[in-house]
Amino acid sequence: MTRLKIAAMVCHGLAIFPMFVGGWVYAIRDSYLSYHAVATTYTWQELAPGIQILFQAMLNGAGSLMLLTALTLILLLVIPFRKNERWCFWAIPLIGISAMLTTVRSAILVDLNTLANPPWIWLFIVIALFISGWYLSYAKE
Repeated sequence: MTRLKIAAMVCHGLAIFPMFVGGWVYAIRDSYLSYHAVATTYTWQELAPGIQILFQAMLNGAGSLMLLTALTLILLLVIPFRKNERWCFWAIPLIGISAMLTTVRSAILVDLNTLANPPWIWLFIVIALFISGWYLSYAKE
């Protein structure tokens, strides 16, 4: 692999890492985070048991999907990307950016309509890393 392809792989890897960690955190949560409490104006303990189950199912489901997306991207990075299969040069950033834009939309919706401050600025760094990886995948040495 060329230096630029290695740099592209590093950019994609750095973008995938927070997706993996965030997905894992949400996939195993048994309650919501502090900014969720601010958004709902209820502590976790104040929620009715049925509402707790609903929130837990949504958080775990969203986290599991992000984790699955990250694992899929890792697989694409390790096998076809390293084999220089050009289709994955588009597939990796397309899948990653799509997942991030969905997350950005949700976080901004919460940010604009509640007193909560969800951590969404870092999502743009992840998107920038995917774009950088895409660019470096096609750059000539």
